[in-house]
Order: sequence, then structure tokens, then C-alpha cells
Amino acid sequence: MSRILVIDDEDVIRMLVMEILEAAGHDMTGAESAERALTLLEDAEFDLVVSDVVMPGLSGLELLETLRTRRASLPVVLVTGAGTYDTLSQALTRGAAGLVTKPFAHAELQAAVADALERANRSREELRERLLAPTLASALANAIEARDEYLHGHCERLAALAVRLAELQGLPADEVETIRLGAILHDVGKIGIPDRVLLKPSALDTEERRIIETHPEIGDKLLAPLDLLAGARPIVRHHHERWDGAGYPDRLAGEAIPLGARIVAVADSIEVMSSRQLYRRPSSPEEIVEELRNCSGTQWDPAFVELSLQLIESGELELGAEGLRLLERAPDETPPAGLAVLLVEDDDVHARLVTNALERALDGAVIARAASVARASELALGSEWSLAVVDYVLPDGLGMQVLDTLRANDPTLPIVMLTGQGSEETAIEAFRHGASDYVVKDRDYLDALERRVRSLVAA
Repeated sequence: MSRILVIDDEDVIRMLVMEILEAAGHDMTGAESAERALTLLEDAEFDLVVSDVVMPGLSGLELLETLRTRRASLPVVLVTGAGTYDTLSQALTRGAAGLVTKPFAHAELQAAVADALERANRSREELRERLLAPTLASALANAIEARDEYLHGHCERLAALAVRLAELQGLPADEVETIRLGAILHDVGKIGIPDRVLLKPSALDTEERRIIETHPEIGDKLLAPLDLLAGARPIVRHHHERWDGAGYPDRLAGEAIPLGARIVAVADSIEVMSSRQLYRRPSSPEEIVEELRNCSGTQWDPAFVELSLQLIESGELELGAEGLRLLERAPDETPPAGLAVLLVEDDDVHARLVTNALERALDGAVIARAASVARASELALGSEWSLAVVDYVLPDGLGMQVLDTLRANDPTLPIVMLTGQGSEETAIEAFRHGASDYVVKDRDYLDALERRVRSLVAA
């Protein structure tokens, strides 16, 4: 049962709408004005608002605009007697979840509300999965790494390289994120391998090799019930296939091997070769380069071998006894002609989610990330930006310091402050330091951020 707030200055219409929706099983509350509704929203939680458009005081459209800044995730269905294109356009532009024109059939209103609630619930579930998937993946990877001290940090290092290779290949952000999750989870099937095999301090015999080679299938089966990690399954199952078809478990060859698995296969091998293992020393950078060249087109996809060699030769990828390390890339001094967005966020998970949201909201935008006040301040003064998104708390200070630098450099730059603190004092402080908008990291904050940045850039 959903809690719905109905707003209409006409008592008869308000009561009719409430009766229609109550018959559909919803818990109803009424308000005679937008102002009264805002008061109710401060004290109670609602799942949806149904509002008339034309009312004394604040109109439904003005209420919608107000709710965008206060409760951006709350869906609003507007009811209007003026079903013109202009009304529809304004409603959708301001974020309405639906529009019903008077006179309406009972079923029409119920369907509009049901659709808005379903989309809101789906959006919340998608966000929950986007937030939960990386956490679950890391937890499973940690369970494997805890069994072998030589594996500590292996999955994260491997994932960093796999992500970079995927980016160089020009893959879209959602595919890059799936590859990152698959890289973290690639060896999850080793949970089912006994310690006598997994931790053996010498080379494996034939039977032990057969046992260890079952881990991709075990991992695939472990992930099968987890819908939120479904995209990682082909990578987990096929990361030991070979380009020439001599791998396992399914002896796939060439482009029949899933793209993510081909990327992870190369990245995994580089990480393993460059790290100290239970029964062997790490390979030198020269040995790794030689092995990559020798096995290109047989063990690995030659395209990703070539990209890996480019990273090594450019110095961006460092190989050492503690495993591989990707150096931070400096953005171009001059941003491209399209939108250039500065993202200041130290948390890797939130940074990935925010980047994906920005890419959805701003087609073609180029996003540069800084993880500290110091780095953000350098970038703020070194380039021209179309938009900045700044987290409130950073390792070496507060986002307010970044706001001050950005605002001093460009008084008109749109800036969005992100914060986990939804207090009025924090919001006031953010606006005082030059924020154009303010988004609280609640369960629906990515949807709110998309709407805000579209509005700011279009203004």
C-alpha cells in the first residue's frame, strides 16, 4: 500500500481523486493548497503526490519546481483541465511523473498513478543494485584473497587495468562497470577449491590442475542466483579461455570469447606475472613485455595485448614486485569543444556512479575526476569547465574550499554540491560558498543529479 498526497483547492475534486485511489488500495491524505502540502511533506513520508495544476497561491507547476530542490525523488502526477501541448511540455520539463487531463476516467487516473509508482520503485531498485553490486563483488573477492596472503589487492589492481583497457577500447560506461565487476569477481569460484590445492606451495600435478580448472564453472554457478551480478558471469566463466581455443572450460576461440573475458584474461595475466606468488618470484617488466608479445594471438586477444603494451611503454602502467600500478592521468590542458565536467569525489564507488549519471545526463561530455582539494584546485585554475560536481567531504579538506576556488576563477560556472548531510545548515553554507545547486546522497540521488545538471547546463 502506497501513501499518496492529493492536492486540489476544490474539495469535491480532491475528495473524488482520493476515493478513486483509495479504491485501488492506497493510503490517502489530502491538502487544499500547495503551501499546505509542503508543510505535510516536512512531517511525513509519501510515496507519490497527485496535484492540480491551477490553484490559488503556488500552482502545481510551481510546486513541482519546488519539490525538485527539496524532494527530487518524489514522483508527482499532475491533473489539469488544460491539456495543451504547452502544459504537457512544462510538466515533463519540470520532472512530472505523469499528466492526467480532466475529465478523466477512474481507470485512467489509477493507471497513471500505478505507472508512476512502478517507475519510481524500479528506479530505487536499480540504484540499490548499482550501489550493492560493487559492495557484494568486493566482499566475495575479499573472501578469496583472505585465504592467500599473496593475493591481497590482486582483484582491485586487476580491475583497475581491465577498466583502463575497456576505456581505451571506447566501451560505454555501463559496459566498463560490468567489466570492472567481472574483474573483481573473476576468481570467485576458488571458494570451492580445497586449500590443499589452492595453497599448495609448489607446482600442481595433473589431478590438482584439473581441480583448479573447475573454478570458472564454480564461480558461474555461484553467481547464477544473483541477478544484480548477472553481467559478470560471462567474464567469470570465460576468463581462462584462450584466443587459439586451447583454454577452459568451454574451449572458445577468438571473438567467440566474450569481450569482457578477453580483457580480463590479459589484465589478470599481467597482474599475476608482476606479483610475488606462493612458489615463484615476480617477472621483470622486460620478461612481461616479452611474454605478452610471444603469446599475442595465441593465448590473448592481440588487440588488448597491444593496448597493454602501449600503457607500459607510455609509463602509465608500472610493473613491480607489489603488482601493477596505473598512474593518475592528467587531463588535457585545454578541454574539448564539448561539455567539460570536473568531478571532485574521493570515493571510487560514488565516483563511478556519478560519472555514469553525468554521462547519461550530458551526452558527449568529457569528465575529469579529482579526488582531493589540492588536485581539484589545480584543475579548477588550469582549465575552463562547463560544470563542476563537488563532494562535501574530501580527504584533505572540505568541498567548500574547491567551491571558493572555482567561483573565483569563473563566477558563472554551474556547480553542484554533493553531500551525505541533508541539513539546512549545510545547504546554506554550500550556497554561501557559490554552489548553484545541492544534492543529498540519498537512495535516489543519482536521478536527482541527472535532472539538476541537465537544468543547469540548459539554463
